[in-house]
Amino acid sequence: MNYQILLKIVPYFKYKFLDIDKIVNESKLSRSIILEALNPLIEERYITVSGGTLCFREGSIIMASILALKFGASLEEVCKVVSWQDFENFVEKILIEYGYRTFRSFRLKGPKLEVDILALKADFALVIDCKQWRRPLSSSALNSIVIKQVERAKIILSKEKVLLQNMFLIPIIVTLYPSPIKFVNGVPIVPVEMFKSFVSEVDGRLSEFLKVYFKDNKIFTII
Repeated sequence: MNYQILLKIVPYFKYKFLDIDKIVNESKLSRSIILEALNPLIEERYITVSGGTLCFREGSIIMASILALKFGASLEEVCKVVSWQDFENFVEKILIEYGYRTFRSFRLKGPKLEVDILALKADFALVIDCKQWRRPLSSSALNSIVIKQVERAKIILSKEKVLLQNMFLIPIIVTLYPSPIKFVNGVPIVPVEMFKSFVSEVDGRLSEFLKVYFKDNKIFTII
């Protein structure tokens, strides 16, 4: 596949429904080339074709960007057509699908901090940052990012005692670019293409993850 063709088509994904002829006329690509580029997404049901109309499902933009990366696109090229909002929307929709109560761009005023998504379920919550790194990170850089995420989780738990009463928090980093590193000090590093399967398994894998919890008026972490 020529990933450049796919990335040329991706901006049209913002429409829920769109005639193929519109893409043909504006992109100057043939109908057969367009359908060939979209075929992997059609097979996975992220895009459906009815007559001459395309229907784009939630997450189709992110899955197209992942496909482009697999076929050789640089992250810089992908980020020109995929926004951080697309990324976070996709992650949040999966969390909602699995029964989480979500808070986007969760903020505290004192001390001032923000995490991309706070997701609550039963007796625990996920503290998620979505990262669109433009190059693979060194282990030391990744370790620094994880330390900061754990510290944010500790502060959120100490400040939001009513919202998070009797809950423990699990810090998570979700990446657009696949990372060979799966955990850093018990914190999951999850490629977005694997996020749905990760969320479906979280309840049965809690013992694997670093957890931030409150006990005797103190904040602790444990794996």
